[in-house]
Amino acid sequence: MKRPLLTALAAILLVGTAMTGGCVSRAEYDKALAACRNANEQLASSQQTLQAVRAENQKLNEELQARDAIIASRKEEISLLEAAKGDLQNDFDNLNALYKKLLDQRQVPPSVGSITVLPALVDKSLREFAKANPDLLEYLPQYGMVKFKSDLTFEPGSDFVKPGAQDALQEFVEIINSQAAKTFNIYIAGHTDDMPIGKPGTRRRHPNNWYLSAHRAIAVQGVLSKAGLTPARIGAMGFGEYHPVAPNAPGKKGNRLNRRVEIWIVPPDRFLTESGTEEAAPEK
Repeated sequence: MKRPLLTALAAILLVGTAMTGGCVSRAEYDKALAACRNANEQLASSQQTLQAVRAENQKLNEELQARDAIIASRKEEISLLEAAKGDLQNDFDNLNALYKKLLDQRQVPPSVGSITVLPALVDKSLREFAKANPDLLEYLPQYGMVKFKSDLTFEPGSDFVKPGAQDALQEFVEIINSQAAKTFNIYIAGHTDDMPIGKPGTRRRHPNNWYLSAHRAIAVQGVLSKAGLTPARIGAMGFGEYHPVAPNAPGKKGNRLNRRVEIWIVPPDRFLTESGTEEAAPEK
């Protein structure tokens, strides 16, 4: 910036000399005047640049202040999180100490698999029964229920019990007729998935999944009765596709887990009225 100012001063001196009658040529005068104008233009440009630099500096200062505020806020959040972490760690340490104390006292809550609603002897027999037939059935002690897999119990779309399943049902009757289980009733619930029945021959016997599930429950009832279980202790029902235990595939493609027959072992006072001894009133 100094050089344009010096050039301008020199030009001013020349102009002044010319105006006072000094000996300066016209060319030198014009040259000096042009240098003065150029210096003024450079000065104006420098002033604009200076203003722009000051504005940019102000903007950077404001951004720096905003970032400092964000950093301060983040530091405060970190401090709060560290305090919360300390509280959670303290809670965890207390719970861990309590857990170890319970372990020492052997008071660990039982798992679901160890819960049973049936007498110990019946439960033991059913566990062994399920262990001997792992591919065909499952025993759920928390419900007092044995679940047969329909795909292994019946042919597709059929209510005829396969020979292997018949043998297993006969073993089941032996358990249920034992002294420990003889007071319990047996309720059979048939279930299907949501695949519609397609074959015309199958539809003639089982118009829909309601019929198929009920017919399969009745077929199991027939095997149990034939094996020696008193019919008065048996109930049979069908639920169709409306109580799935797992999601069916989209587009009514079904799920083999939903095709099942459940056999519930229940006390005699469940779902049945007591046998009456009063005579019916005569019709009027």
